Amino acid sequence: MIYQETYQAGGDPTKMNISGVLYTHNSSTFLPPPPVPKRNGFPSHCHSFYEVDYTIEGMSQFEFENRVVDVVPGSLVFISPLTMHSIKNDSRNSNFILQFSPRLLLNTLSSMEEHCILVPSGILREKGSFLINSGTAMDNMIQELIENVPTILLPVPESEVQLAGYPCQQEIRLSAALLSLLSALLDSGLLRIENTELNTSHLAKMQMLLSRLIRHPEDKLTMEAAAALTNMSYSNFCRSFKSTIGYSYVDFCNVVRIHRAQELLLHSQMSVTEISELLNFGSISYFNRIFKKHTGCTPLTYRSSRR
Repeated sequence: MIYQETYQAGGDPTKMNISGVLYTHNSSTFLPPPPVPKRNGFPSHCHSFYEVDYTIEGMSQFEFENRVVDVVPGSLVFISPLTMHSIKNDSRNSNFILQFSPRLLLNTLSSMEEHCILVPSGILREKGSFLINSGTAMDNMIQELIENVPTILLPVPESEVQLAGYPCQQEIRLSAALLSLLSALLDSGLLRIENTELNTSHLAKMQMLLSRLIRHPEDKLTMEAAAALTNMSYSNFCRSFKSTIGYSYVDFCNVVRIHRAQELLLHSQMSVTEISELLNFGSISYFNRIFKKHTGCTPLTYRSSRR
């Protein structure tokens, strides 16, 4: 589990309003066809910006808000800021990813208040993805966006995918096409504007808190202390954290600790008891129960089945 501080194609979200990339494969990577598609993708993570994912070829699998969504070609997924999610693609996957800062909307739309965000609604909320029919106005908007972003041939090391920015004219075209798509999604009831009770300052503080929790899962940070770090009241923090992240604070901390426990079980010689103590689970029985709840098996079974 990680906190993603930069756009996937490189670039600082505090300096760049928008960033996109089309991931595709060199034809040679398709020969010979693998008997079972290999899963690639991005591990569980969150970030401060929006993300639009559009699957062109192959199958994708998204996990967010405690559910798994299988995404077929031609489908769109919309990720709001600070939503914990992971992505798995098969080895033949080709997909378009567009990420943009909330600042793009705040600077462009005088009626967009800083404590409001766009969130999935309707079918997009219910199913997790939305199939866009070929040749429709929405499909044309997606194609226009794709035409204005660079293409990356896979496989390529992530460290080599770096985009400094766009020329002014290209950024205008990309931003205009995005706003048209967002307008269409809102008109279709696939997105809605939600009041998160988080202003810009609270959002920045929440980002810092998430980064700390993910990087230091062994720290025992109480909910009261977390609320104080974000300069929010206890009740407002509890309500805002759940509505913004999709998890309660306790559940999120457990998810982060379980991810860290999985890493330690596979890549260290520490015993289950030592891992439980390091991550402050309190007791081995509680650790076993929470681990099984999130993974479907006990820590010992997880370790033995994957080594």
